[in-house]
Amino acid sequence: TPNTGEGSRGAYSGIANNPPTNDPIASSTVGNGFVIFDSDYLDNGGNPNNMGMGTAPAPHTGRLTTGLIDLSSKPQVELKLESYARRFQAGFLVAFSTDGGNTYIDTVELYPEDAFGVNVATANAESSVINISSTVGGQDSVVMQFIFDGTRSNANGSGYYFWMIDDIELRDPPRNKMFFTTFNGAPAQDMIYDSNPLQGKYGIMHVDQITPVEFDANLLNYGTQAQTNVNLEVEIWDASGPTLVTTVSANGCASLPAGDTCDFNDLTTSSWTPPAQPASYILVYKGVSDSITSGATTTTDTFNFYVNDGLYSTDRNEVTNFVGTGSANPPIQQFGVRFSLENKDPDTLANLNFLEGIEVNFSTQTDSTASIEFAIWDTTGFTLAGNQGFPAGTQAIKRFFFTLDGSAPGNTNYFFQFGTEDSLYSNATQSWTDTVNPYALPTGTYFITMTMLPNATDGVVRLANDASFAQPGESSIMQLNDGNWYSGFTSSTYEAPFMRLRVGAEPAYNIGVAETDLNSFSVYPNPTTGLGKIRFEQAGSYDILVMDMIGNQVRSINRSVNANEQVEFDMSDLPAGVYLVNIQGESLDKTVKLTIQ
Repeated sequence: TPNTGEGSRGAYSGIANNPPTNDPIASSTVGNGFVIFDSDYLDNGGNPNNMGMGTAPAPHTGRLTTGLIDLSSKPQVELKLESYARRFQAGFLVAFSTDGGNTYIDTVELYPEDAFGVNVATANAESSVINISSTVGGQDSVVMQFIFDGTRSNANGSGYYFWMIDDIELRDPPRNKMFFTTFNGAPAQDMIYDSNPLQGKYGIMHVDQITPVEFDANLLNYGTQAQTNVNLEVEIWDASGPTLVTTVSANGCASLPAGDTCDFNDLTTSSWTPPAQPASYILVYKGVSDSITSGATTTTDTFNFYVNDGLYSTDRNEVTNFVGTGSANPPIQQFGVRFSLENKDPDTLANLNFLEGIEVNFSTQTDSTASIEFAIWDTTGFTLAGNQGFPAGTQAIKRFFFTLDGSAPGNTNYFFQFGTEDSLYSNATQSWTDTVNPYALPTGTYFITMTMLPNATDGVVRLANDASFAQPGESSIMQLNDGNWYSGFTSSTYEAPFMRLRVGAEPAYNIGVAETDLNSFSVYPNPTTGLGKIRFEQAGSYDILVMDMIGNQVRSINRSVNANEQVEFDMSDLPAGVYLVNIQGESLDKTVKLTIQ
């Protein structure tokens, strides 16, 4: 018998949530009471050490049953209610009977798992409407049941957390109304990148990796009147104004009867290619028809989208929940994100991109003494079939190891040490400056994984997840401690983790000589097939060092030459790419780039 100032009294319902989900429902008439099925409290009595020892331990089911309702004069009817729910392993359903409650002929799941997942809550006092005309319209012996199904379970348990309900109404549905809806496994709204449904949906697109984007959706005709010329319009706004950049639309459905859905096959817009310059956008999805104009429609939804000259990520800066080592059984060992780096850095001649590091947003519960390891992997051969993952014997291209500190929990953390320490010489000041060159990676598509290694007793590592859009299978991956790989959970609990790739620019390389020395030697031809010559103007002894763009030495030559002598070289055995040729000797220390084709 809680009062109206209390929500869930369970031991776990408010953990790691801000604001806490154990608040009471903020419904329109909360002052005169509301209904709560408090699965968390019924299982543990509010004591975290007493799981399964409450007054009605999970698995359990709660049913709120109405009295007899006469709808014989109402052939068209909708159900409206305000509710507040948080799920661990539970279902939230409404069942309908037309024979006074003897049998129930239909059941609607109010919050399917693809609507929100494990450890996620709805908005407080979220308003839900369901057109139930086809089920109970015109019937004189209607009974409804609101069902908290806490019998659902996985290896971690059953039931949990709660469902609060208030302000239940039966009313006349509107004539002209559409909703965005999931349909045949497709999300309510979606974005398709480069016309490839398997491409990752990058909420933060890097300026060097621009790709055209199409938008799609599913529209349910919720009203009682058929809709003609149903269409999807997506307005793209520059958030800095805000200024409308453009509107893209789809052909849509010529006629949509009441209760039917116009799906993504008909509601895919023309493509839009973002300009390759930093910007913040707001994407406004609108469902329109002849009876529901663009200016009057209430069928709208908005999403964030960014173009950035430093970051590259699948998230949209929206924290839906946190997921990590305590989110599965067996525990999650590592997360991974697939990054398409098919376009090279436009400022370099080589087919390279330059990575400075990774940004990660950790939850407040993260072990501040934990260690983490990032690794870069080739995607070749990776498969989720049979939960296999990488082919046997596959080695990471590069690994980077870090230890967290007290600043990690609850913050965005910057791990910039992907590169190598270096120093630059300035002729103007005749001094050296310490710097870190970014890590050079050939163009291609890669996985970047993060292995979580808590050090504290019962420590966890959890990172933020953005469920704005469902990511395709291999865009976001995870490995459990049993070695098996998965694309994520069946819900949207893990879609776009806040693992943001920090992309840098081609590093500056040391020249170290005065401008008057620029003609002291020359390398030609450049580009070359591998065979070429170096011409020295001054006689003397010289060391010739050849390095790849990562800094690895691949060739070392020493030559004594006469003035204006040419030294031939053969580098045809080296892979095609850009190399650094450093010449030292006779007061000369100069580096030039050599392209091998």
